[in-house]
Amino acid sequence: MTKGLTQALGMLVFAVAITGCVDAEQANSDGIVSMTHETEQEQSVDPAADASRDARIAELDNQIRTMVGIARADSFDQCRMAAVGKRACGGPEYYIAYSTQETDEKTLQQLIDEYTQLRIEHIQATREMSTCEVIPEPQLSLENGICRATPLARM
Repeated sequence: MTKGLTQALGMLVFAVAITGCVDAEQANSDGIVSMTHETEQEQSVDPAADASRDARIAELDNQIRTMVGIARADSFDQCRMAAVGKRACGGPEYYIAYSTQETDEKTLQQLIDEYTQLRIEHIQATREMSTCEVIPEPQLSLENGICRATPLARM
């Protein structure tokens, strides 16, 4: 009976120790902090700046998607894929396929760069949380004259 109680107490101490480790704030390679329960209530101190930034983020996302449009191409060599945005735990928000036949790459990349920078600022200012799942880079393909970013099968 005492041995069972000692084991149960040992497991309880272990569980509490692990919980303490999980609750500590951790920063990823981009310097973006994952939130803990204690910091969830902390928000940006400038709601007007947040609203302005969020509106610009939405505008840029729309411009990126509109610029790419339907990525028509005559050959696979005209197909490209870009990683767009930033997630709180790192990695892009999404990937987008585009065609060099239809899209000005330099202008598109400038929009993506500005969008990504604003997303990083948003994440840092609002301490946004994420599920931290990995979004694998899709397979780029040309189907019926349209460049596509096809998600890989998940295991």
